[in-house]
Amino acid sequence: MTTTQDARELLGSDFEKYRQTLSVAIQSPEPYLEAINRYVLGGRSKEIRPVVCLLAARCCGKLSYANYCCAAASEMLHTATLIHDDVADQATMRRGAPSIAAMFGPAAAVLTGDFWLSRSLHLLAKYCSPEIIDCFAESVKKMSEGELLQLDKADKLDTTEEDYFTIIYGKTAALFVAAVKSAALAVGADEKSTEALVGYAENLGLAFQIRDDIFDYSPDIQTGKVAGADVKERKITLPLIGALKNAPSKAPAILSRIGQIESVFMKEVTEAEAKIIADTTAFVRENGGLEYAQARLEKHTVLAKEALEKIQPSKDREMLSAIAEYVGRRLT
Repeated sequence: MTTTQDARELLGSDFEKYRQTLSVAIQSPEPYLEAINRYVLGGRSKEIRPVVCLLAARCCGKLSYANYCCAAASEMLHTATLIHDDVADQATMRRGAPSIAAMFGPAAAVLTGDFWLSRSLHLLAKYCSPEIIDCFAESVKKMSEGELLQLDKADKLDTTEEDYFTIIYGKTAALFVAAVKSAALAVGADEKSTEALVGYAENLGLAFQIRDDIFDYSPDIQTGKVAGADVKERKITLPLIGALKNAPSKAPAILSRIGQIESVFMKEVTEAEAKIIADTTAFVRENGGLEYAQARLEKHTVLAKEALEKIQPSKDREMLSAIAEYVGRRLT
């Protein structure tokens, strides 16, 4: 199966130029911040957003420094949101290693996330067009709205499938769209190609998040993500939505039990809550929730690949298609 490493090898020097741009952008004279940055960069990021950003640009034209800035900004914004999310979710682990908040404290994590966000904006403002800046500004807006809607729905426990897709478009797909659209704008792609790439990115982002949500109900897959975290945070994601649809008579009791989990900052899960999480996971697996989510994931994978048919054939287009396939089947 194609991996992001295969894509990095295909990109060659273009990927190295992106990496150099990112490294320079986050340099700081503050030793403490530099230590945190080294820890962040030493993590196991798949760097899928900069990869698709660079591949999309190469499908449509000759790359410029603005393209490397777009790729770097997509990774910097993604990293900033993860650092902030781990503070909000009280997550102690990220990709199988201690989170920034766990290693350096919540205050340092929030400020580091702010630094990465500010440096991404500085990079875009200095080297990119207003249209590209607007792409990323819109994605940050959508990410915030998606996360806030998820918080609201977690409190009310009334997430519909429509709500779910609104949430994951905002929290995940919107940044994929910004990465790819900015790439197209930076090389002066025509409207038809730009629209095709945006369609690809939207469906890729949706598939990516659905796969992440499937992991939460798959304790047998060693992803670095703590299984059951979504139920602990009262998040109603697609696997649970699917299981509730398949077993509607059991829905009120399941939701009532999840409602007994208290969402309190820095609160340890009680034995009773751990039982609720385990029982909910079993309910999802026994009532076709994983299959339900996987079917919709595969639908968006197909739609992503179909969108690329409007792009001129090339090795870069083939790699974008292979990445869509990888996203649907990845194990990390």
